[in-house]
Amino acid sequence: MYKVNHKAVLLVFLLQIIVGGVWYASAPSIFLDRFVVDGLLARPSISLVLGFLVSVLMYLYFTAWLLSKVKGISGVGRFFLVVGLWLFAVLPNTMFVCAYLGFDSSEMIFLLSYCAINSAIAAIILPLWRSSRSIFKD
Repeated sequence: MYKVNHKAVLLVFLLQIIVGGVWYASAPSIFLDRFVVDGLLARPSISLVLGFLVSVLMYLYFTAWLLSKVKGISGVGRFFLVVGLWLFAVLPNTMFVCAYLGFDSSEMIFLLSYCAINSAIAAIILPLWRSSRSIFKD
């Protein structure tokens, strides 16, 4: 049985944070105008940013743990497991939140594109980079 590959989880986490920075920097002004207060772009609080980072890390560790428990499927099957997890768990929740917050379709597509890129990064790296096995017991 395989263990969680902490190096892969941290690599995916860092790549997702980098993509998030690029994604936020390239956000269209129509999307960011929603967060303008008194003519200035409102910055998220530190607690909100930390909460987001912790939730992303927890989701990645859950995905890696789930992959370590799955037996008998290939790397391609594991890839589709991660994509399916996003497609059937994360995507409906994100769409509901976007609808609840009143995002229009272009804002929703922009937000979901970031989620899809993060899912693709996790689906490529986590299933294919398994933790190394050792002949020594831990």
